[in-house]
Formats: sequence, structure tokens, C-alpha cells
Amino acid sequence: MRILFTIIFVFLTLLSLIIFDYISTKTKEYHLNQKTMTYERAYNTIYDQYKDLSYVIYTGLLKLTNIQNEFKYMKNKTYKEKVQIKKELYLQVINRFNTLRNKKLINITFILPNSEIFLDMKQPFKKTMNENKRAFNFVKNNKENMDSFEVKDEDTGFNFLYSIKSENDVVGFLNITFSEQAITSSLMEQYYVLTNFIIKNDNFSKKYLENTEQYKDAHFKGFSHNTNILAELKEVSRKDIMSLKPEKKISKQIYNDAMKNEANSIFINNDNIIVTTIPVMNKLTNRQEAFLAVLSKENGLSNLEKTYRLILLLFIFLYLSILLALYFLISRSIAEKNSLNKIIKKDKQLLEQMKLAQMGEMIGNIAHQWRQPLSTISTAASGLKMKHEFGMLEENDIPEFTDTIVTNTKYLSETIDTFRDFIKEEKETKEIVIQERIDETLKIVRASLENSYIKLINNIDYEKPLKVEIVAEELAQVLINILNNAKDVIIQRKIEEGTITIDLIQGNKNFKITVEDNAKGIEEDVLPKIFDPYFTTKHQFHGTGLGLYMSKLIVEKHLFGRLEAENTNEGAKFIITIPLS
Repeated sequence: MRILFTIIFVFLTLLSLIIFDYISTKTKEYHLNQKTMTYERAYNTIYDQYKDLSYVIYTGLLKLTNIQNEFKYMKNKTYKEKVQIKKELYLQVINRFNTLRNKKLINITFILPNSEIFLDMKQPFKKTMNENKRAFNFVKNNKENMDSFEVKDEDTGFNFLYSIKSENDVVGFLNITFSEQAITSSLMEQYYVLTNFIIKNDNFSKKYLENTEQYKDAHFKGFSHNTNILAELKEVSRKDIMSLKPEKKISKQIYNDAMKNEANSIFINNDNIIVTTIPVMNKLTNRQEAFLAVLSKENGLSNLEKTYRLILLLFIFLYLSILLALYFLISRSIAEKNSLNKIIKKDKQLLEQMKLAQMGEMIGNIAHQWRQPLSTISTAASGLKMKHEFGMLEENDIPEFTDTIVTNTKYLSETIDTFRDFIKEEKETKEIVIQERIDETLKIVRASLENSYIKLINNIDYEKPLKVEIVAEELAQVLINILNNAKDVIIQRKIEEGTITIDLIQGNKNFKITVEDNAKGIEEDVLPKIFDPYFTTKHQFHGTGLGLYMSKLIVEKHLFGRLEAENTNEGAKFIITIPLS
């Protein structure tokens, strides 16, 4: 009995150690993931604030200076006239430029279409060419504004590039640059954390780094700190940055994780600090140029580990007490077995419910497709029987009625094949004709739309088949989600003569599928949130808020494209953009 007692006690102790270590690890991972998401959202929010501010500055400067009219005829101006325009522009902008310095604005540059910097507010008498032609070409060709973090000797920071237009012609560019300190200061002020910004040295010139006082070497070779941020950190924390530096092993892990192009958090147990690193990307090159390090005080995880240890000791003591009585040990074993069986039974029930729900949804779609052909078959059979009973059956009636029945039966069989292809689990990349795949998808939802009195307008050009290697089932799933969403909104808003229009636009590098409804659009305050997980405007029993979120995830992660939404004069338009290669 003593041997049995010892074996069971050692076994239970080891098992408890493993379980509590697993629970502790998972709890810590969950907590760190929550921190990561919190500060990643905070970073994106602050970034968007400065993006909005830059647009306000841009529109304000255009109204203030009317520079678009000057740039339109700039190539016809003499050197003396250009100098005069430059002086006048400088005097018009300087007061606003100086006022915005407290927002960490570091430069405003007016650039001619040939990439020549016409006016650099930071160095107004400097005449140089801006080498970032890729950004200008993007703005000019895509007719979109460009924002990105860039590392440059003089103007490292967050650049917001806008086109200057005159009568729809791009006559120049306006570049607004905020220091990286803009982000760190806002984070520290709004979220009461310590924030540092670490930049890779790759795009700095060696000469600049040797002579500048703006940047100093970071903890690891190849990285630099902004000295203004370090000074602010020292003022806020009342500590030197070196005293905040963790031990070398942890620092190395932080730097390695920070350069993996994804946000991450690590807990430093000795200091009760969570370090969250957020990658800062150059959107033009799609390269990580820097990372944001957010240091937040965290006593919860440390207390959690102490609590787990205490609970573990209590469990060990409890095991020792329980094992003194063999009867209680057997009873406990039976209870645990029964509990496990209940969990397994419950899991099976949940699995069966999920399968039934999926089956019900599929049967509903099939029912929409089968309703009319079944009615036609019934009518044909009844008509044949009636003619036979009244002696009106003619020789050509039998082939006619049987042909009708066979045709509709074939349609029912094809419908089953269509749905079976759609729901099959094997998802593989293969070459398809996009127009054909869209048609197969429309077959699934067409009957449902018709039964809801919604007109489907198909503007797809079938004369130029577009072949692409893609996961066809994933694209079909996204289209069905968007079409069903449009249908639900039309029904919810009781739109008379509801329509859904689908288009296919072929480009040189990508193709776009647009789905537009006439349901009066999406509210402006709701539009930025429609792709958020669990966000829904439907009743809680009609929607989970995952349809559009999952669609965006599929398009971006599986199809390597993007999914966007905008309002039109009639309603809302969803745009799926997918690269051809």
C-alpha cells in the first residue's frame, strides 16, 4: 500500500506541475496577446490621427497658397519668377509651419512633377532632387495619396504624400513629414506607457550617422535611437534609458522578435514589465524599417504566477490528504471519469449541432434552387395524368412532358453537383476562368435573390476569358458572403426594386470584382468598422459579425489581395482586388 501510495502521489504531483505550467503558459500567452492587440490598435489609431492631421494641413495649404495655379505654369516661368514665387510661398507657409512644430511636424516640401524640390520649409534655400520617384509615380498613377514611414538622412519620419492638381492634372506634390516622436509622445501621453522608437541603420548614410546628434547607437549594432525620444523618455520615467535596458539575453530576444514583421509582447518577470514591439513598415518597399517598443508596468502576471504556485502547493497537500483514504481515492477517480464522459458527450453534442446547422443552411440554399424545377416536374406529371384521365392524351404529349421532366431532373442533379463542389473540404490552387467561377457562385445564390425579389445585374464581359491560378472555393466563399450581406441589407431596409450589380474589371497587374447594391449605403460612422471581427448591424440572432471579417481575412491572407468598401450614389460597393500573379 505504501508503494502504491508513493507512486500515485508522485504521479499526481508531476501531472499537476504539467497542467499548472500549461495553464500558466496559456494564460500568459493570452494576456500578452491582448496587450499586443491593445497597443497595436493604439499605434494604428494614433497613426490615423496624424494621417487625418496631415490631410487637414494639405487642404489648408492649398487654400492658403493657391500653389496649384502657380505650379500649373511653372515650366514657363523664368528663374527670377520662380525665386519670387518661392519666397512668397515660404512667407505664406512659415507661420503655420512653426505653429505645427509642437505636433512634431518636421518638414513640409513642395515638389515639382520632375521630382525637383521647389521649396523645403526646413531648408528653404536648398535645391535638390527628391529621389523617391517611386512614391510620386504611385500617387500619380493610382490617383491615391501615399503614406509610409521612411528612413532618410535629414527627414526620417512618417511621410504623407499628396498630389497637387489643377483641372485633374497632377502639377506637383506636397509632402508632409512627422517625426517618429509624434507617435511615441502621443502613446506616452494617451496610454501612460514608456515608448521608444528603434530604427535600422540600413538607409542612413554612414557619414550622416557619424556627424548627427539626432540619432545615437541602440543596444544592438545596426540600430539607432532618436535622441529627442530618449530625452523625453528620461523626463517621463525620471530614469536614464540605460537603466531601463533589460539583460542582454532578453534584449536579444526582444530585438529578434521585433524584426519579424509582426507585433509581439514579452514579459520581463524581474522588472514586472511587458515590452510590446510593433513593426514599422515602409509601404512602398514592404520592408520593415523600424519598430516601436512599448514598455508597460505589469504586476498581474507576476501575481498570477505566485497564485498558481500557491494553488499547486494546496493541490499537493490535498492529494496527500486524499490518498490516506483508499475509498476516497476510488470515489474521486470515478467522479473524474464521469466528469470526463460528460465533457466528451457535451463536445459530441456541440459537434452534431454544428453539423446540423451547416446542413440546414445548405438544405435551405438547395431548396431555393429546387423549388421551381420541382414545381415544373409536378405540373408536367399532373398535366400528363389529367390528359390521360380525360382521354385527351395525344401522341406527341408523352415525349413533350417526359422531356420537361428529364430536363428539370437533370437540372436538379447539376444543382447537387454545384453545391457538392462548393462545400468540399479540399481547397487547392488551380487555374480557372474567373468568369466561369463567378457564374457557378451566382447559381448558388440566384434563386435566393429571386425569391427575395432582388434583381441581379451581371455586367461581366465574357468575350475575354480571364485565367488565373487561385483557390477558387475561397473566392466563391467571399463572393457568397458579400452577396448575402447585400441581400440581407436590402431586405432589412425594405428597398423596393432591390438590385445587386456585379462587375469584373481586368487590369495589367490585377483584376477587380465589384458588388454594388442600391440599399442607400453604409453609415459614415459604421463604414470604418464593418470589417472588424464580431461587428454587425444585424439583430443578434441574424448575424455573428464574422462574415465580412472572414471575407477580408480570406482575401488578404489566402488570395493575397485586398477587400474594400465604399459608398456610391445608390448604395454600398464592395471591391475585391486580386493580383494576377
